[in-house]
Amino acid sequence: MRFSRVAIALTLLLLAAAAALFLYFFERHTEEVDLGPGPEARRNPFLAAERFLDRLDISHRRADNIAVLSTLKQGDALFLASSSQIYNDDRLRELLDWVEAGGHAIVIAHGSGDGEHEQDLLLNALGLGVTSGDLDFYFNSQIREMFGEDADELKENPSASKMMREHNRKLAEQKNRDEAEPENGSAEQSASVQPRNPDVDPEKLVNLTSDSGASYALYFNPRKVLVHEMMGQSADTDLDGYLLRWVTFQNIPTQSPLVYHERGRGRLTLMTDGALWHNDRIGEFDHAYFLAHLVGERSLVMITRPRFETLSELIQRYALELFLAGLLALAAWIANRSRRFGPVMPTPASERRSLLEHIRACGNFYWRQERAENLFERARAPLLHKLAVRGHLAAEQQQQLAESVAAATGLAARDIFDTLWGAAPHSEDDFTARMRSIQIIEAAL
Repeated sequence: MRFSRVAIALTLLLLAAAAALFLYFFERHTEEVDLGPGPEARRNPFLAAERFLDRLDISHRRADNIAVLSTLKQGDALFLASSSQIYNDDRLRELLDWVEAGGHAIVIAHGSGDGEHEQDLLLNALGLGVTSGDLDFYFNSQIREMFGEDADELKENPSASKMMREHNRKLAEQKNRDEAEPENGSAEQSASVQPRNPDVDPEKLVNLTSDSGASYALYFNPRKVLVHEMMGQSADTDLDGYLLRWVTFQNIPTQSPLVYHERGRGRLTLMTDGALWHNDRIGEFDHAYFLAHLVGERSLVMITRPRFETLSELIQRYALELFLAGLLALAAWIANRSRRFGPVMPTPASERRSLLEHIRACGNFYWRQERAENLFERARAPLLHKLAVRGHLAAEQQQQLAESVAAATGLAARDIFDTLWGAAPHSEDDFTARMRSIQIIEAAL
């Protein structure tokens, strides 16, 4: 029992000594690790721009779609992330009228610049087109991260494998120098920090000077540019009585990344690079300050991700109207299907021609077609056959037969003679009388 107590005491002393040594020799080290954009920044590429506007106390808000034009004031500013949001002529006219009344619109050109000739109402109205500019190697971020400053040499070196071997050799040499030389403190560390502005060709920078004298250095992606038939000939042109002015590159006077359209009391600013104010580029050069210059003291409305109401949202919004319309439709259907008061009208008989009218119509038709003689002969032939008349009879025989038939029928002998051997009738009355005589004789026989 005594031995176990001593062992426990020694164990506790050893643990205390180990803890004291660890705390004495332990050195806290802090390392910052870049985890990339946060969830909110990934969802909203213009988050940094909104935070910058908040710092300058510039009022701003986001809208769903271009329908917000009807609610804008004359002194507001509108940012459209794509000119394709102006999807019909009515929206185009509404935008231009609002700008003419004093509004300021900042629009990013939607054209892809790859020759697909996409329909863009705003660009067509301004007489502008979008085309492909120079390939800018700075925007290939993956190559930049891998090769760093050596990435520019890829434009002149067609062999990627050779470039990779050369890059690995330089990395090995740099590692050996770092191991051989001691650390020189914070001076070298600060020198290794990359500058805020990327290393780009100065000729690709666009330098602007405002009316107040402030200058802005901007770097537009030259892969997509605006073109106009008057570029290279003058710095501006007249468009429907208003000024259309462009800013060109230093070495390419026929291509422009930025166009101004002074219209009435307002202005329309058209740009080709929509990523100028994205989270990863707004801190470069004077991009952020240029945004503040364009907005000024206006209230900014940003349409970055257009969104239209779904069918379910529309049903929820207009639920009362839809319910009333459904009730009215149901009442109309019930009224249409319900039975009416009062006796039911009998179904009218179909109109039919009487037999006498039918015979009269047929007779008139045949009479107009001059077929009365044929009809009369066909009606008289069976009667002569019944009287056993064969061939031509003598006058005395005809007279005797007529008198015998007249005695049996009650008709005059002269009428019997004319009916059996007389000429065909030439009038409607005579035809009717002869046919009636034939019927009487057939009935008597």
